[in-house]
Amino acid sequence: MKSTVDRSDSEVTTLQQIMKTKLHSTFTLLFAAAVLLPSCNAKYDMVTFNAAGTMPATKVTVPSVDIDTNVSAGMFGGDIKSKKPYDIHAFYTDSTLTIASAEFTKVTVTYADGTVDPGIAALKLPMRVQHYYNEETRFVTDGTSVIDKSRRIQAEFPKTITRDEAFTLQIEGKFTKDNGTIIPFKIKEKYTLSHEKKTESWVDFVSGI
Repeated sequence: MKSTVDRSDSEVTTLQQIMKTKLHSTFTLLFAAAVLLPSCNAKYDMVTFNAAGTMPATKVTVPSVDIDTNVSAGMFGGDIKSKKPYDIHAFYTDSTLTIASAEFTKVTVTYADGTVDPGIAALKLPMRVQHYYNEETRFVTDGTSVIDKSRRIQAEFPKTITRDEAFTLQIEGKFTKDNGTIIPFKIKEKYTLSHEKKTESWVDFVSGI
């Protein structure tokens, strides 16, 4: 048996009122954002660590390093700032598809006064990291696509930088290839510090992203 549902005039009127209320609320929010957004300010308080050295001219199998200062941003005004403690990321892309893993045996962050950051003590070293596969598609001049395959190794050393100061980073470890070959690596790099504090409109901040 076919079932039908008939809505009364009062039900239809109620539904129409609900739809109008939702539509009105949406336009109100959009209007408020359009009016208030230009008056909101974004306050910067960010640090950046930059490697002071340069890469060697010869090819050396070492991980790349990135310093993550945990930048967070508010919505429609507020602070865009770095949050301590900061993290160290080490990563390597193996296009030969032969490196199976990496083992990190030493990580130190030493400040100018000779102090080693206490965050290092919480690391569980040696840290062994297995590779994972990665595929990226790129397009060549004739419009055809090519898939580049690689192995990626990525390690994170969280909460290892607790000061807004320049420091020297030392990382030691080894790569292990599929055939058992060991490739030791050492990194010793000085990092300088830049500190940016300013205020700009939220519109300028968004347009600069």
